[in-house]
Amino acid sequence: MVDISVDRGNFIANGLIVHNSAQRFHRLIEGAAKAHYKKVAEKAKEQFYGMKELKGIIVGGPGPTKYDFVEYLPTELKRKVIAIKDTSYTGEFGLHELVEKSKDVLAREEIIREKELVGRFLDLLAKKPGMVAYGKEEVLELLKEGVVDVVLISEVIPKNVVEMFEAEAVKVGSRIEIISTETREGIQLKEMGGIAAILRFERKEE
Repeated sequence: MVDISVDRGNFIANGLIVHNSAQRFHRLIEGAAKAHYKKVAEKAKEQFYGMKELKGIIVGGPGPTKYDFVEYLPTELKRKVIAIKDTSYTGEFGLHELVEKSKDVLAREEIIREKELVGRFLDLLAKKPGMVAYGKEEVLELLKEGVVDVVLISEVIPKNVVEMFEAEAVKVGSRIEIISTETREGIQLKEMGGIAAILRFERKEE
């Protein structure tokens, strides 16, 4: 095989008209890129669509193509994109770089999630007190009964107590959420004893 440099435009080779067009080459590259975006977006849909545990998506990579890719995501997933970051690498190195560059975003999202969880607990406490409980002994008893959806534990609670709650939660499929004291809601939880729960159903008043 021999490479031959030719001017832009069309030329004849072995009786065939060959197109040597920069525009055509660009269209081919663009078409291949769009096909790849669609393929990756479809994979993302298969993995994440409807996933209740999905809190957010961070997209990263070198160059501007990451912005183009986001437009191919389904609307539900597009709404979950919390950041788009530039990286110098792709592959495993790129993933590590993306995580490092996204620490501020991840920390902010964690704080927001904590505020929402404790806020939900406090709202239920005011409006539907039968849907919540607080205090170590009461929450532990309800957890063992399998009626707890999520346990909120302040970061000030000793590790051995947290581990005890985690062991019981695994048995009944409940969630444990550690709440920092960096927010007003987190401080409120701490002042209420540091352990609270949102239940799976409302308890009847005795």
